[in-house]
Amino acid sequence: MHTETQPAQQRGDRAPSYDTSAEQVVIGILLSDPNAPRAVEALLTDEDFYSPKHAELFRTIMQAASDGTPTEPIAIAAVLADRGDLERLGGALYLNECVSKVPLAAQLGWYANRITVCAQRRAYEQTGVQLVNAATSPSRDVDDLAALAHSLLEKAQPRNRQLKMTDLGSLINPGLDEIEARGKRPPGISTGYHDVDQMLGGLRPKQLATVAGATSMGKSVALIDMARHIAIRLRLNAAYFTFEMSNGDVFDRVLSAESGVPFRLIRDGQLEERDWQRVASKIGPMSNAPLFLTDKAPMTVANIKDHCKRQQDGPGLDVVFVDHMHLVSPSNPRIVDRTAIMADVSPALKLLAMELDVPVVAAAQLNRGPSARPDKLPELTDLKGSSSIEQDSDVVILLHRPDYYDHDSPRRGEVDFIFGKNRNGEKGVVTLAAQLHLSRFVDMAIA
Repeated sequence: MHTETQPAQQRGDRAPSYDTSAEQVVIGILLSDPNAPRAVEALLTDEDFYSPKHAELFRTIMQAASDGTPTEPIAIAAVLADRGDLERLGGALYLNECVSKVPLAAQLGWYANRITVCAQRRAYEQTGVQLVNAATSPSRDVDDLAALAHSLLEKAQPRNRQLKMTDLGSLINPGLDEIEARGKRPPGISTGYHDVDQMLGGLRPKQLATVAGATSMGKSVALIDMARHIAIRLRLNAAYFTFEMSNGDVFDRVLSAESGVPFRLIRDGQLEERDWQRVASKIGPMSNAPLFLTDKAPMTVANIKDHCKRQQDGPGLDVVFVDHMHLVSPSNPRIVDRTAIMADVSPALKLLAMELDVPVVAAAQLNRGPSARPDKLPELTDLKGSSSIEQDSDVVILLHRPDYYDHDSPRRGEVDFIFGKNRNGEKGVVTLAAQLHLSRFVDMAIA
């Protein structure tokens, strides 16, 4: 059968990016076979059709089938006539023409696949055009282009149209095997804090864990603690995105925490001989630690994802740290309202954890709510953009240092990790020692 595809003189040796005759056949089958709409719903959408006329006819037929009304030509013509669209879409004559195009023993799946292949080619072609336009724009740097290319290619990927569900029985054997395996390995990646690990069961793949606190409460200290423990002690690959400080600043804090040399001395370069000896003893483990830093800013979650994908395809990736989420740029620069930005960034970070299949740990800023309360204790509602962050996070840890508000507090030198949300565990409070002169938190000494 001859099919009307993209004219040869327009495409040269190029593969066709549309086939309107195949589209007619599919419309004809839908009009002549009452079982066809159910068979095609997992294979096609109206966006796959090149012809706007065919796309609209497809939508009309599928809606009629969904409503339980007839889908033969007379009934569809009546629906279109009632809407005033019949003549615009070719009239009843065109519906019958589509039916007449259907060959004997026509295979709906073959024609549907033909349409989706053409649609996929158009999607990739459009992606190429967008990349060329972006690449020739002097305002785009290469990192932005890499992130754009990854994003566009991902959007152009074929949709999974097979509506597959899993029956409970098929989960029994792998589920029991997984439960048995959990007893033979750590449940998640250790944070380096014993009691925090007990509450969390470790950092889990696909989880978004948010560590929130007021300014200077110790959010970065907590994230750097976890990152250095995971990379230096566990030898797991950690990606650290720092938007508040430089890579060098992070290094200084890691060195102070690891060596026990006061951060102030490292910051000011005032090390004595014994300090240099302590530093030297930690250089070996640090030099081979798979902790990968970037202080490039601004960044969107798409930029972060691009870096992570490269890391995952290269050395590997076990955990991602973002310090902090309120400094991540929205996907659209026209989004300027703070709540709207968090509604854009927060779910994107959760989706990042899901897609990468690793934990994502992000710092977040609190508003001034705690300082207005007598007990100064932070709450989930103190999160800037609280509804989005609370909803998207699997874990929310609120940091509270009593001596932050009262220098004479009897709990001076302590920090509470308040579990405001813990999707797979209990809420509660873990108290650690705040050794801020060494830029670290540590487990409380056991009496």
